[in-house]
Amino acid sequence: MCEANVYINSNGKEELLMEKVDRIIPGDENNIFMESIFGERKVIQARIKEMQLVHHRIILEEIKTAAEFQEQEIWLILDTEHGHFHDGEEIKLNLFKGYNMKENHDHSFSHPQVFMLQHGQTRECPLQINEGIVEINLGEEADGLMQVYAHESADKELYAKIFLEVGHHHHHGVEPAGLPLEIIPSNYQHARMGENFEIQVLKNGLPLAGAKVKSTYTGTSNHDYPHHLVTDEDGKTSLFLTARGNYLFSVADGEIISTFTLTKSF
Repeated sequence: MCEANVYINSNGKEELLMEKVDRIIPGDENNIFMESIFGERKVIQARIKEMQLVHHRIILEEIKTAAEFQEQEIWLILDTEHGHFHDGEEIKLNLFKGYNMKENHDHSFSHPQVFMLQHGQTRECPLQINEGIVEINLGEEADGLMQVYAHESADKELYAKIFLEVGHHHHHGVEPAGLPLEIIPSNYQHARMGENFEIQVLKNGLPLAGAKVKSTYTGTSNHDYPHHLVTDEDGKTSLFLTARGNYLFSVADGEIISTFTLTKSF
């Protein structure tokens, strides 16, 4: 007899998961496929901790998804497929809450605020919450490059920022928005896959050295952030872009979590 009983170690306790298993196949994303001699099949997210084949026992260790133990964050996404808006086009954005660009509907917004910064002037933006997503409609704006940032008070102070381009060819340096913790691109330009993209982390307007920056991208299958960066003495770090779509950078310091969305049209 070659079958074994499979147990799962959850919070220090072993529980019988499946009996008489004669086929077990580890897969991607820590998924484990199991099949018993009775034809029962099951897929679970875990890792193999121990195999006691003499005693016909296999012990798995539970893996918690990132959203279960990671701090929640917020991020902004433009409601357009072009990566920018055309002159006279209605400007819409969405603000999400979750982790690693994956929404968490169990963590609702309490009192989100959204602001637009252009030509040194800041104004609060109207918004509405629809099924857990904050929708922002700025109407029709003049040609130019703007910063939009959001704030939400939760267990921690949450910030999110994005650059919004109306028209084309706004390639120039950008000024900080003045957030207590923020990520800015070293130089605003259209980011392309296969190129390095450099950012700078600022704390109270000054470069933050040694900051741990996480980065992810739209559609990632990873439960946790796939990229982990550390800023240099100038608060800068860079990422080689390998995926299509938007990227999200996130940094935490003390009681603040701040994100920056890099909008890509391809």
